[in-house]
Amino acid sequence: MLSRLVSESPADLKALNLLGIALTESGSIDAANNAFAQALAINPHFFPARKNLAINEFNQKHYAQASPEFRNILQDAPGDEIANIYLGEIDFKNKDFTAAAKHYQAARAKISVQPSWLLHYAECLLVSRSVEKATAVLKLLPEQDSEDRFQAGILLAKAEAYRPAARLFASSRKTHHDAYTAGYDEMLMHVKAAEYAEAIGTFEDLLRDGHKTAELYNLAAEAYLNMNRVQEAYDAMRAGTQIEPESEDNYIDLASICLEHQEYSLGTDILNVGIHYAPKSYRLYIQRGVTYVMRGNIDSAEKDFESAATLAPDKSLPYLALSWIWIEDGKSSKAVSVLREKANEPAFDYLVPYAFGVALLHSGIEPGSPEAQEAIKAFELSITRNSKFSNAHSELGKLLFKAGEIDRAIPELKLATELDPEDAAPFYVLAQAYRKKGQSAEAAKMLAKVSELHSDEHKQDLKKQLIRLVRQDTTSQAQATP
Repeated sequence: MLSRLVSESPADLKALNLLGIALTESGSIDAANNAFAQALAINPHFFPARKNLAINEFNQKHYAQASPEFRNILQDAPGDEIANIYLGEIDFKNKDFTAAAKHYQAARAKISVQPSWLLHYAECLLVSRSVEKATAVLKLLPEQDSEDRFQAGILLAKAEAYRPAARLFASSRKTHHDAYTAGYDEMLMHVKAAEYAEAIGTFEDLLRDGHKTAELYNLAAEAYLNMNRVQEAYDAMRAGTQIEPESEDNYIDLASICLEHQEYSLGTDILNVGIHYAPKSYRLYIQRGVTYVMRGNIDSAEKDFESAATLAPDKSLPYLALSWIWIEDGKSSKAVSVLREKANEPAFDYLVPYAFGVALLHSGIEPGSPEAQEAIKAFELSITRNSKFSNAHSELGKLLFKAGEIDRAIPELKLATELDPEDAAPFYVLAQAYRKKGQSAEAAKMLAKVSELHSDEHKQDLKKQLIRLVRQDTTSQAQATP
């Protein structure tokens, strides 16, 4: 009927548009587009046909053809919501998130028609760190749409918006096809948001639903520790390790939490269990050695670090830990002797030459001596293997300052402060360097930063450094990034 009507009245715009719609619904897209194009040839401002043509091009993924059609519509009708939505989608696909967000905003009244549009709009807002706006947009997702609410939770989690992410995972969990994953993610978000009571509530819900996994118990142990419920943390840890007794990561994660909360005895107990089930894990020996250090049991710590070095002779961290023990025990010469041989071996990463340099410093070297030059080269080698390691830049800068090489020292010290703005030591030496250069204003800024950090300790705290590096190594040996 429409074809006959068009034949009888070939200039009837509405008939041509209706014919195009009918052909689109029947799957004859090319014929439909011809009908829309015919209408536009008669009247280029007949927007229903242009809009339908543009949508067909978009649905066929002909974005380069669809975009100018939608933009033509906006020239005469800048508030057209459909044109704005589709242009937002095209910009989103092209990763032009700023432009996409503007189009989505212009189509705000229609954007909730499709959940994918809401998710895309929220992602654009999160790119610009508009977390509150993104959260408000995601609240428009239908309550029963568990999959899209789950995806929304992932978006907010990536943006470190943990509280609203937890709420979305919670609403998703009710009907999601993988209720355990949604529940675990909800619990994880509560922990990251320091909502520990809520995390335990979710944990108990999941247990009642029959979900008993090692990762769930480990996360509960972390929440309990943060609530100072040490016995319950230990019980949760034990339950988790009984489910996966040979998974070293479970013990590593929990021991790291114990170190953070200064629960050193509990950390040792956890690692004793781990070593029983995974006796060839060098990481477990390193972690247990650190708990012994914090408890003042240096002999036991040294034995564990030696065991770690035997189990993993190509790893750097055991030698760093051993060098700390030897330095603390007044055996810097032993550390120098062992590390001198290994520092230049390509199998080791940045930590071994760094540890060698520190050992040389503690052996009592004088500025300008051959040993001082050797230390400078060791720190430079460490930086070559990992340019992002702040400690090596800091120690190199301090050595150069002592040697009177102020112009070389300042860039190293500045980089150290940028890489680790919480370490007061390089700020203090940098202030001295600026004074030497007559830059009193810059020196004052550096001293103000030292005061802000509440520290007048300008010597490297090896114990704190060791703990930090062990934490860094809890998942895997750190990789060099030149």
